Amino acid sequence: MRNIVIFDEYNEIDLKPSELFNTYLKLIEKDVFSFLVNEEILTPCLCPGCQSRGQKEAFVKLGLTYLECESCKTVYLSPRPSEAALIDYYRNSQARIFWREELSKVTASKRKEKIIKPRFDWINGATAEYFPQAKKLVDINTAHYNYIEEILGAEQFEQKILINPFLDLDSLKLSSEIKVINSKIADLYLCNEADVVCLFEVIDRASDVDLLLDKVYKMLRSGGLCFITTVLISGFDLQILWDKAENLCPPDRMNLFTVEGLKVLFERRGFECIEFSTPGVLDLAIVAKTAQQNKSVKLPRFVKYIVENRDENVKRSFQQFLQANLLSSYARILLRKKEK
Repeated sequence: MRNIVIFDEYNEIDLKPSELFNTYLKLIEKDVFSFLVNEEILTPCLCPGCQSRGQKEAFVKLGLTYLECESCKTVYLSPRPSEAALIDYYRNSQARIFWREELSKVTASKRKEKIIKPRFDWINGATAEYFPQAKKLVDINTAHYNYIEEILGAEQFEQKILINPFLDLDSLKLSSEIKVINSKIADLYLCNEADVVCLFEVIDRASDVDLLLDKVYKMLRSGGLCFITTVLISGFDLQILWDKAENLCPPDRMNLFTVEGLKVLFERRGFECIEFSTPGVLDLAIVAKTAQQNKSVKLPRFVKYIVENRDENVKRSFQQFLQANLLSSYARILLRKKEK
């Protein structure tokens, strides 16, 4: 299994300008209560990683409870909203409207340079290596319009399918050559049609991850590839900051897997994992920034020493150590449908 270490650098402020991001967080707090904190639409679940029943309360965020699996240490929202409730939230909440119309536009150029383009370079390179005959790409539940433009420009794929009830794709006036499916995951019945499937920040907010991966497995041809990006609770910054991590908010982060939880999940769903990397570059910087801004955050003495006393070369080496040992909180994963 491959593990990629990268040496890119950028600042969190490039992707999340403080003032705009704080506005977004305030809107999330209001909208989560309005759309999701309702006992009638919340359902208990097992650990989405290893399916263990053993769990303990991890923390409460915005009125919703996160549990920690006692086996694989995955942290997950339970009880949780249904896919229908999530679709309503992502299409209609003020937080998501603000994200689409304000925040994402301000950060669009940096996101394209630092996140979107590298991801599609990854898709292009890995597809050429592992499934060069690929013709059809399927993207599922992308949360950002910015990605759509890059998908449409992926010339190596002759056919493209966008499965997404979370965004109003009809408003984009897409070419008739692009197939758009607005169905919920449970209603999908595509079998052996896709060569490549993209799940960018999707398993984090999937109400039923097993169902999602079951549908992906069925829609892929034998040997087909599934590209995943996600956030890991086993990563350095989330382990240090825990419930005080700024980006740890429902419903964007309903499933916070560990490396171990994901490996069990992928094996259970019949996938071969051919790359599992944690190429994040911001873990230590995020910890330092959060501790500076939030005095209730108490850093372990060793981490505090590195943050306050060591130079940028040491901090860069520490981040590369996290990458090399699957200890960053940002993960990129490549799965292959096992040959029959």
